[in-house]
Amino acid sequence: MKKLLTILLLTLSVSLFAQKKFEATNNQTGQTTSIAEGSRVKINTLNRQKFVGEMTIKNAETISVNGNDIAISNISSIKKYPKGGRKLKNILYGVGSGLIVGSGVAGLAKNGSAFALFTGGLGTVITGALVNNKDKALIYRNYTFKITE
Repeated sequence: MKKLLTILLLTLSVSLFAQKKFEATNNQTGQTTSIAEGSRVKINTLNRQKFVGEMTIKNAETISVNGNDIAISNISSIKKYPKGGRKLKNILYGVGSGLIVGSGVAGLAKNGSAFALFTGGLGTVITGALVNNKDKALIYRNYTFKITE
């Protein structure tokens, strides 16, 4: 029983540590950016197709996004595309634009709070613009793509 448990534990640990990654190396600086298998990505191909979904690695030359196989040589750009960040961005845009419109209405009514509403709305819109911009698109002209284990 101990041997079976040891073999099972060893097999699970090897499969956990041997995760495949998609790696993009910057041609000018040599800096590498890696995307783990199972991450949500947005991929544009050279023939203008767009795929958004969970990335799985099939082999050293092919990845799959939601069941669609894509060759690495056909990738135009790839970007990490988290699911929850876009909701927060849209909420902040909506609240900020509402505050800016409210400042216009308060200004027309000769209310003293128009400037405070405008600055609050502007700050909220700027925060919304910066929320989901941490992951930039990796474009094939600037990066070399490969799959590592």
